[in-house]
Amino acid sequence: MQSLFFRLLFLKCATIVLTSSMNVAASSLELNELTYITENHASFNYVRDGQLEGFAVEVLLSASADLGSPVQRDEILVQPWARAFKNALRGPNTVLFSTIRTPEREDKFQWVGPFASESDVVIALKARQIKITDSAKLKSYIAGAVRGDVGEEILQEIKIPSDNIVLLTNPTSMGAMLTAERIDVWVFGEFAWSETLTSAGLNPALFEVIFRFPPKHYYFALSRDINPMLVQSFQLAIEQTLEKYQDDSKFSISLNTSSFTGRKSSMTSQHQQIPMLEKSCLKKSN
Repeated sequence: MQSLFFRLLFLKCATIVLTSSMNVAASSLELNELTYITENHASFNYVRDGQLEGFAVEVLLSASADLGSPVQRDEILVQPWARAFKNALRGPNTVLFSTIRTPEREDKFQWVGPFASESDVVIALKARQIKITDSAKLKSYIAGAVRGDVGEEILQEIKIPSDNIVLLTNPTSMGAMLTAERIDVWVFGEFAWSETLTSAGLNPALFEVIFRFPPKHYYFALSRDINPMLVQSFQLAIEQTLEKYQDDSKFSISLNTSSFTGRKSSMTSQHQQIPMLEKSCLKKSN
């Protein structure tokens, strides 16, 4: 009996030591030892000629290099958004970007940023001549969104019937769905929809933005198991990078007549004339 007691005590002590060792190992991780996941999504992170590029990618590489723990471009994983999101939630030691911070996601991750802002917009075929002036009118149409994307959250938040929502894993399929009139409208990021249609072999001039939602902010979303001290260091490095390169053309994005540098965005008068959903219909993003 005494022998069994000491064996159980030994196993308990061994477990405590092993757990402590694992925690120490986890807390000593550097930025370049984390797993980074993104999606192919113009314009903040996208694959061009086989290489991952975009504003978010450059900010990450620069900030990590400044911390003396450089992340390598070819080590960043590119996955469809729904899979990337699930993998980031699962962890361990995983960073997902570019991620819009919403109330629904707030407690699921630790957050570093913001490094960019963007409004989601409603896109439709020009030939359809669809006009939307308030959220109620959206309920009369079949709306498409990327599964797991903030566009899906918006449609759910403004109470679009589930039967009127079509979710796809790949945004490049949305243009074909609009053209075939399998959906009436598509909710997506204002900086990315045109390039997404072009990459699918479609002419963006045949489509138009008919509605614009209030802007939301992009962050790096870190799995909950990452040491908060490393998260804080990452936050400071991102802030310093944005300050350092705020006016550097290397970190500028120009898409059509819209431009974005650092945290600032200038919209064209055409964008400003697009109807905006009442702010009361959406929860404020942090």
